[in-house]
Amino acid sequence: MILTRPGNKRKIVKKIAPFFPDHKLRIEPFFGAGGSFFSLPKPKYSILNDLDGDVVNLYLTVLNKKEQLIEELIKVPVCDGLMKYWYRHQETDEVMKAVRFLFLSNFTYMGKGYTVRYGIDNSKRNILKNIDSVFFSLQDCKIMNVDFREVLKKISFSSTVTRKSDSFIYMDPCYLETENFYKVPKWTKQDTLDCLDIMVDSGINCAMSEFDHEFVLTEAKKRDLNIIEIGERQNINNRKTEVLITNYYTSLNVNNEQLKINY
Repeated sequence: MILTRPGNKRKIVKKIAPFFPDHKLRIEPFFGAGGSFFSLPKPKYSILNDLDGDVVNLYLTVLNKKEQLIEELIKVPVCDGLMKYWYRHQETDEVMKAVRFLFLSNFTYMGKGYTVRYGIDNSKRNILKNIDSVFFSLQDCKIMNVDFREVLKKISFSSTVTRKSDSFIYMDPCYLETENFYKVPKWTKQDTLDCLDIMVDSGINCAMSEFDHEFVLTEAKKRDLNIIEIGERQNINNRKTEVLITNYYTSLNVNNEQLKINY
């Protein structure tokens, strides 16, 4: 991983991964920092999407101009003056746009872009150390930059090559009522409902991460979706319970008595 963002799944991926079904094609409509993707065994093929153009530009730059990106990252100074400039100014060159995005996301407090985060860690060194592994992980991946509701419409499923039965959708959207911590338009209850409806209507095995928000749980149960309690996780302001909503059941789901399953 090279991108730091709030809500990263890297720390809990080992808890949710056992509930993922076998698949050849993974579809991630909300890719973000790629916490689950880069921490799990890579599927044969992947389709990765994010509505944030900076996210998409970053990964396309890693794929297509990795050496130029490394060269510019080595040169960039981590200082308040540059932070203040980039907080107010955009870049048009795709490589410098990627450098700016990494700087504001990884080197500032909570990725807000207006306070340099100082500590004993070395964010630049970590990025440079991981770029090659990210580059190789993104091979055989298609990268999209569309609204999540448009992703499946753009995939050519068939009964022979791209089969829905070989596919798996993992959704990690903005959690309801947490959108203030992300650079996204306001996330609404309707957006959450649209995610749940994709799970019902797609004909593909789907899993979706969320907190145990009363509205989310109620609507998931209305659609006869399976709700698995993963455990408590520290949110930005407090601790909340992470859940995984699926449109399928697994043997682990059924047999592990320590899991709290809501029907």
